[in-house]
Amino acid sequence: MFFKKHNSDTAEPAQQQSAPAVPLQPPAVKAAPVQHSVIGPDLKITGDLVSSGDIRVDGAVSGNITCRTLELGKAPVLESKVKAETVRICGVFSGEVEAKSVVLSKSARVDGKIYQERLEIELGAQFEGEVRPLAEARKPNKAEPEQTQGLVRVV
Repeated sequence: MFFKKHNSDTAEPAQQQSAPAVPLQPPAVKAAPVQHSVIGPDLKITGDLVSSGDIRVDGAVSGNITCRTLELGKAPVLESKVKAETVRICGVFSGEVEAKSVVLSKSARVDGKIYQERLEIELGAQFEGEVRPLAEARKPNKAEPEQTQGLVRVV
């Protein structure tokens, strides 16, 4: 395309300089958006709920719930065992909660155990039960039999 002229009449192609090699990087992987599930006020669920996202309960649930964030609205009644990163209770709850952060709003009515790293109880909330560190929930229960290599051992 370009020619370099010498003193002679012959033209030679100019040497092309190649650009330094740049390593190709894979495109950045975007995290999947968090899914939000809503249990409406007209629903009553008996059974377990499992989600990798957030759940808002405005209906009634009787069963275990495992999710990232749980918000319990003012109207529902929840009887279950909850495992989540964050739990906010605004309604009536009976059972056990395992979460890093638990908030009992002023309209909360809670009866049960709360295993947590951080607990916030707003003025007006009603709570009857036990509050324990989250680490205790992850310890094996000593009252239950422990199986070791096919044998049952009571500790």
